[in-house]
Amino acid sequence: MKITGRNSAFLRDKTRYEEWRKTKLSACPQNVEEIIVPIDGLLSVSEAGKAAIKTACKRANMAIYQCRDPAVSRAAVAAFAREFGLTRIDHHLCANADGVAELSVASEGVRTGYVPYSSRSLSWHTDGYYNDTDRQINAVVLHCAQAAASGGENALLDPDMAYIRLRDENPQFIAAFEHPDCMTIPANMGAEGEIRPASSGPVFSYGARGEIHMRYSARKKNIQWRDDALTKAARDYLTAILDDQNAPVFRYRLRAGEGLISNNVLHNRTEFSDGQEQHRLLYRARFFDRIEI
Repeated sequence: MKITGRNSAFLRDKTRYEEWRKTKLSACPQNVEEIIVPIDGLLSVSEAGKAAIKTACKRANMAIYQCRDPAVSRAAVAAFAREFGLTRIDHHLCANADGVAELSVASEGVRTGYVPYSSRSLSWHTDGYYNDTDRQINAVVLHCAQAAASGGENALLDPDMAYIRLRDENPQFIAAFEHPDCMTIPANMGAEGEIRPASSGPVFSYGARGEIHMRYSARKKNIQWRDDALTKAARDYLTAILDDQNAPVFRYRLRAGEGLISNNVLHNRTEFSDGQEQHRLLYRARFFDRIEI
């Protein structure tokens, strides 16, 4: 069931929200095993495999797939994404010319300035939270070509579940997170000037068909929050949700041949260590589309 309102209009419609909430909670997976789907390979997904991935995404906004055939390339990742209606790829600063980024420890070049291309941990966030609304990231495919020798586990949380917990605690938390100036990411400045302008927007917004979209980063630096008591209270409660050991968070360490396809869910990453012959490499493609379900 999709939400059919936008912004505060949906917030005011308690009956419609309660119906959506009941449907969402009744279908929510209870453990990560429920969203794991075996497939033959990135270029050979059966109709049954596609249907199982779409079902998991309908329930949790994400699926973890396991390829029996470990063969992978950037082109194969993009082709796999197209099977789910993901065609409008984000050609961001650190991506290759085809839009697919290679997440590995960078020793030189522009990628060295960004934490995803290091072995450090990543705090909770959704991808592309610094993009403006015209380039909103709605879906992500993350494919593991080679796992680290140790570490590199992801925690994953469906934004719909964060929304429900916030609204159950205080509906005004949602109103605060819908404000168009709720979260501002300052301009990204390089040696030769501005790389990306400042970007302001809400935490929660709604798609054309009513889907919830979440834009968030738990980082402490280079982020500006709207300075009012309600926004601070909402942020504090969201932090408590993300720290809650009983929250519906899935934890999973991708192995070679496995991947995550999602409607840009909340996630983090633990730090990792590469081995002498084992260097972590993940392919990531970010899309302006949502997964076709």
